[in-house]
Amino acid sequence: MKRIVIPEFGRIYRKGRSLNPETHENRIYLNAQLYKKLQQTDRYFSRNGQGIFTWYANHAQARQWVGVIQLPGLLLEILPKIDAFTGTESPFYKKTKTNEARKNLLYMLAIAGHVPVRSRDLAKLTNRKAPLSETLISIFATRLLAEVLKGADRSYVYKEDNMRCFKGRLIVNRHLLKNTGHRERFYCLYDEFSDDTPLNQLFKSVCRTLLDVTKTPATQDRLRNCLLIFDEVSDNPYPQRTIDRVFLNRQNERFDDLYNFCRLVLSRHAPTVSAGWEKSFSLLFDMNKVFERFIAAFIKKQVLPDLPGYRLYPQARRNRRYLLQSPAGQGVLRLEPDILIQSPTGHFQVIDTKWKDLSSAARKTYSGASRSDLYQLFAYSERYRCSKSILLYPKVPGISEFDLNILDDSGRASGSKIGVNFVNINRDLHLPIERQMLAAELKQMVLEGFIGEFDVIDAENYNNKEVGGSA
Repeated sequence: MKRIVIPEFGRIYRKGRSLNPETHENRIYLNAQLYKKLQQTDRYFSRNGQGIFTWYANHAQARQWVGVIQLPGLLLEILPKIDAFTGTESPFYKKTKTNEARKNLLYMLAIAGHVPVRSRDLAKLTNRKAPLSETLISIFATRLLAEVLKGADRSYVYKEDNMRCFKGRLIVNRHLLKNTGHRERFYCLYDEFSDDTPLNQLFKSVCRTLLDVTKTPATQDRLRNCLLIFDEVSDNPYPQRTIDRVFLNRQNERFDDLYNFCRLVLSRHAPTVSAGWEKSFSLLFDMNKVFERFIAAFIKKQVLPDLPGYRLYPQARRNRRYLLQSPAGQGVLRLEPDILIQSPTGHFQVIDTKWKDLSSAARKTYSGASRSDLYQLFAYSERYRCSKSILLYPKVPGISEFDLNILDDSGRASGSKIGVNFVNINRDLHLPIERQMLAAELKQMVLEGFIGEFDVIDAENYNNKEVGGSA
């Protein structure tokens, strides 16, 4: 199997007469057969508007998705181009840098809640140099086995059967159809406390899928053990339909992150849709969402404990507001900022994360911040009456942070601002000292966002505190 690693927005070239690998040794090439398989797989994903690549005449360019794609004969990893934001040379031909990018991605996915791994297990990820797919499958198998050994999901499920004794409720039409000549039988619908639940059916289907993908013996053993536990659970030939039938409550909420991982696997699993189509497997993450959720979760876990009285609302949950109102009195254009922070005095700060290399857009106005982003932040600031709203980008060289004053009706500075800030994530996030430095940067940003006309904070007192703990 051919294994290649490319950065986010990296390119893959089709080998041919006009493109000779010998003349472009730094390019990634695929032969015509593998290139065609990759293109067919991307067409399948593009049906849902989630294409992975942009296709050109002789090459394909990755988009914002990171993760792994596995096809017959090909294993492709797409890693975030974090180092590119610092202006350093692309590391993807150097194993040490590739492993560092992979480890940081795993950490960000774990903190963001995209993979079912707990904080205390993160240290084990630093020693893994296996492909990203093997690490993610191992995390899932280990966690699922541990949870089902504590007790598999059980609940009352509806069943129907043609029985010799009456039970539950008689299904009259089925009974008349099947038992016209059998007075001793009853076709009944009843509920039974069982482990044959939609959630367990989903787990069983995903275990079978992953067992065909992984090549690691230890991971295979864990998946087989899970399948043995689910031996009495029905096989579901259409697991995608089971996703919407799963209901999580207080009894099975411990399976929440495992369930979300299963949804991710099935949403990116290409089934056999036509003759000659070969199955593929992928685990892909939208880097825009990963960055947003990582920053929100990191601030909540690492920064807010040191800021008593502050509260964080991802996607402004329970604090969403409308920008307009219809003649019928209904809200129009609901605002959902990425991160909404409320101070002890009740004032708000909006942080809108943008996974963009601002240096490549610096030739535009406003030092690279787009007009649409600024319009959006202006609407947030006005509706939530923020002293300062923040556009947060990965740190890039050559561009400094700056503030833009919001003008009042007279054309003067109103006192409210939109800040363009940067956060340095080109660091080993598994080291406690690096996480403390990241927490200090984000803490200072949060505090500065509340210093102004609406909130007066003793920032020096807060900045003298140490940011402790590790995620």
